[in-house]
Formats: sequence, C-alpha cells, structure tokens
Amino acid sequence: MVVIMTELQDFCQEPRTMEELIDGGFPRTKIYNAVKRKELINTNSQDAWGRKQRGKGLFVSAVTPVPYNATLLVAAWNNQLTTQGETHV
Repeated sequence: MVVIMTELQDFCQEPRTMEELIDGGFPRTKIYNAVKRKELINTNSQDAWGRKQRGKGLFVSAVTPVPYNATLLVAAWNNQLTTQGETHV
C-alpha cells in the first residue's frame, strides 16, 4: 500500500506546536481536520494515565517516511556491469 504524504504531514515529521504550524502557512482548520483524519497526532493530548489534557498541542505526522534503500539498485547495476564484461572498481 502506497501512502501519499501531504505537505502538512511532511512539515510535521518532527513535532511542531500550533504556532509553528500557523507560521508555516497552514490554517488552523486544516490542522484540526488532519487530526480528525488521523494524519497528524497531538502527542500532548493525553497524560501518562490516559486523561485528556487541555493546553498547547505538539503535533507530529502519523506517517513516517520509509528510508530509501538502494542496495537492490546497486546490486542490479553491478550485475549489469559484470555481464557486459566490465568490472566495477
């Protein structure tokens, strides 16, 4: 399954406050709607005992990007070079 990350989710790869998000050009309604759709998580919404907290939120993306792994590409490239008679230094 391919998940397309929105600009807001990309911006929230590290925790951001509401003020930082608004300064980044995102309207408050877009932020609240992203939380409702579970695209963003408010990490300060509950305390250690699971009780709802009121106050400043700290928002982070619910989607984490998969790190790029080029090992298959490098292996295929090396295989292509050796089949053509060239050697990779």
